[in-house]
Amino acid sequence: MQAELGKLSLRGALITDPANLFYLSGHLKAEGNGPALLFVPGAGAPVLIIHEDEEPLLSIQSFAGKLLTYTSRDAEEGLLAVSRCFRREFSGTIFPLGIEPNSLPLQSALEIGLVSTQDWGDVQYSIARFRQCKDPEEIELLRVAAAIADTGQKTARELFGEGLSEIELLTGCRTAMEREAGRPIGFLADILFGSKTALIGSPNGVAGANRAASSDPAIVDILPQVGGYFADTTRTLWAGKPPAERQKVVDLLLEVKRDLERLLRPGVQAVEVDASARERLKREGSFPHHTGHGIGISHYEPPFIRQDSKDVLKAGMVITLEPGLYYDEWGARIEDDYLITPGGFQKLTGSKGG
Repeated sequence: MQAELGKLSLRGALITDPANLFYLSGHLKAEGNGPALLFVPGAGAPVLIIHEDEEPLLSIQSFAGKLLTYTSRDAEEGLLAVSRCFRREFSGTIFPLGIEPNSLPLQSALEIGLVSTQDWGDVQYSIARFRQCKDPEEIELLRVAAAIADTGQKTARELFGEGLSEIELLTGCRTAMEREAGRPIGFLADILFGSKTALIGSPNGVAGANRAASSDPAIVDILPQVGGYFADTTRTLWAGKPPAERQKVVDLLLEVKRDLERLLRPGVQAVEVDASARERLKREGSFPHHTGHGIGISHYEPPFIRQDSKDVLKAGMVITLEPGLYYDEWGARIEDDYLITPGGFQKLTGSKGG
């Protein structure tokens, strides 16, 4: 990061996006304690500013730089408190500084005195680029998350049947994954039954009291976050024996995904992978979403495998493939996670019956 600041002619960077702050400092910010800020200087040790309640966290104990704390609980006052801590620590002029406008808008940074009108730069694109290719420690964390996701899908397969509700399946999957992890985990999910599968997922469709009828489909899209890193898998299940024509759709999605896997290697344009899926699926039904995306600290991050993507696959990227087909009365989707390797790919999910 410090080398990148030199290229951008910046004397430091103010990191406020929680995902990027975790990536650069190892501190996974707790909810409800007000903002945190990581200052990465052009040279020397970083400085982390947090609410005092976060000081006992294990991620803080392993932080290698200088730690500053503030006491304000109010979010707006908290940002002012962060600025006061920063200005007390760095009383001299250290402009120009980099900021992340998606997390700390320029106007806000100006109002609280963290940057000046002319002396600032945008570092969010640089950090997004760094995060695309995972290091060995990150890959191991993603393998752990993938194994937890497999446990969730195995549980879904065992539990799903006529009479079960969406929310019951969601809570059953989460309980099984947390038991496997041995601790509470972050968790996102789209679990939809019957005609609601045509809604694809949130925000159009969310899990509720809807109960499965005989031969109903279920879309089970689960995203456990373990150790700060996400997995993302989807299965289409049946409450009983599926109608033959509908099972053919799921079989086609599996075939398309296997064909897409053959394209996974460094140097391949993400848009090429998307085009291959879209060419096959457009003749069979509606395929309104992306073919895949990167995962890591965020559950949806570059590279993006979609029609407008300019991303190129590189070794160390971890991505999803998720072909789907949707109709007026139902829909289906299949999704797995993959590590791009120098020679091709490794599939991270789909073991243990998941």
